Amino acid sequence: MKSSRVDHYTGQPGDERGLEGVATNMKLLLKLIEDYNGSKESDQHKIQRVNGIMSILDETRGRVQRFQMNNMKTNQIKRELRRSNSDIKSSSVVIAREKTITDEKERMRRELQSSFVVRQSLQALCSSLGKEKQIMACELARKAQELAEMEELVADLKEQNEMLMKKLNSNIKIDEGGNRNNVVLHEMNRTLTHQLQISLDGYRSLKIKYMETQEENRDIHADMEEMEVQVQAGIQRLQGLKKIAEMIAKNDKERKAIKDQILALEQLLASLHMKISKYTNKT
Repeated sequence: MKSSRVDHYTGQPGDERGLEGVATNMKLLLKLIEDYNGSKESDQHKIQRVNGIMSILDETRGRVQRFQMNNMKTNQIKRELRRSNSDIKSSSVVIAREKTITDEKERMRRELQSSFVVRQSLQALCSSLGKEKQIMACELARKAQELAEMEELVADLKEQNEMLMKKLNSNIKIDEGGNRNNVVLHEMNRTLTHQLQISLDGYRSLKIKYMETQEENRDIHADMEEMEVQVQAGIQRLQGLKKIAEMIAKNDKERKAIKDQILALEQLLASLHMKISKYTNKT
């Protein structure tokens, strides 16, 4: 009645039927006891029945002991498995948390890298805009000076033209001997009128250029105002990155390194913001 079944947890041979086999043995034992009690004293099989009863009792006791031992081993293995599962779950949580922190740090590094690229672009753009603004200011000053000189020249030409017209009108009354002088005066008047027309055309051209320059200046001013808003947004974004870096950094040294980089970038953006504000306030 020995079993060849292998236990699911221990891998060792165990009782094939467990307590079910014990119940069968108990039924057989009761049958033998009944036969023993019902037999005569002179019955030669009494001793065999007693031996059978003892053998069944020994086997039943062995089955029960093996069942108890296997049950204890099974319970112990189950406890170890539950403990191992708990350790695995804890390890999985720690690994998942470390992976999340690593991903967050990688995302922050990419954010910082993109911020550095933006910083370089802003530096180049601000430098270019600053130079263009200086050039535009010089050009506007020169155009204003030319415009003032042109207005002064036009005023002088008008005054000379009026004087010549007065002389012309006064000389009309002179005799025929003075006709030659009238021709000269007419020629001079025509020349001055032509020069006046040229000056007026130049004045109109300068005025158009002056208006175009003012329009370009307004466009630059609008671009710089937009840059000012973007720089301010960049500063606020860096402040948010600084808080995230303090939370996910592994140690004080790493936290300080990230914080110093963000602080340097923040100071640069603040400086750019001040320069842009200075230009926009001037305009």
